[in-house]
Amino acid sequence: MSDPPGSRAGAPRAPDVTALPPARLAKPADPSQRPVILGREVTVIGRSPDADVVVAEPLASRRHASISRDAWGYAVADLGSRNGTLVNGVPLVGARRLRHGDLIQVATTVLQFNDPSATLGASARQPLAKLPVWVNEETGEAFAHGRSLDLAPKELALLSLLCERAGTICERAEIAARVWPEYSGRIGANNIEALVRRVRQKLAEAGAPPETVVTVKRRGYRLAGPVPGGKSVLDDGDR
Repeated sequence: MSDPPGSRAGAPRAPDVTALPPARLAKPADPSQRPVILGREVTVIGRSPDADVVVAEPLASRRHASISRDAWGYAVADLGSRNGTLVNGVPLVGARRLRHGDLIQVATTVLQFNDPSATLGASARQPLAKLPVWVNEETGEAFAHGRSLDLAPKELALLSLLCERAGTICERAEIAARVWPEYSGRIGANNIEALVRRVRQKLAEAGAPPETVVTVKRRGYRLAGPVPGGKSVLDDGDR
């Protein structure tokens, strides 16, 4: 198996995800029901009795949504369902990285994503710092290939968004809204490009390759790294 984009000879490899406790899906409306352990590489949610998480509702599709586990953590994606999937009340478009406490809605069923790794102590989470790129928003720490990055607040906000959405495109409007909330996202493309250049420079100083942050023409940026299914998020059309 070839190394994922962002890795290089001699650099620390991404940790084995099985070394971390798996996340769980719980039904807040029915706390007596046992949570589903997300130990598989892909967990399918849907109306089909063969689904890993069965949602027995007519409005749910047979294969409605999936949750994938990889070295970055967990990501949820809609599987082309008729009525869509919501995350924290927002319609899901493409794949989205999950955070502890996120609410996934399929039809009228709400499932809460609980990740025990989010509450582990710093020493227990330390293996995550050996990912190609990793951000801990709670502590304001960022790492590239195990090396600590010294990022300004807006640089940290951008890299955090890219990590959260690893494997998917972050549109420029989304970056502007996340990084510059004080301006309601009304930020020019030049400001975003300058910020991306600064982040790329600091990643390069830590030993990350130039293509770690990929420019997607006329759309935005995405972080190069492993995605569900083991595919690369980097392709020739994005260079």
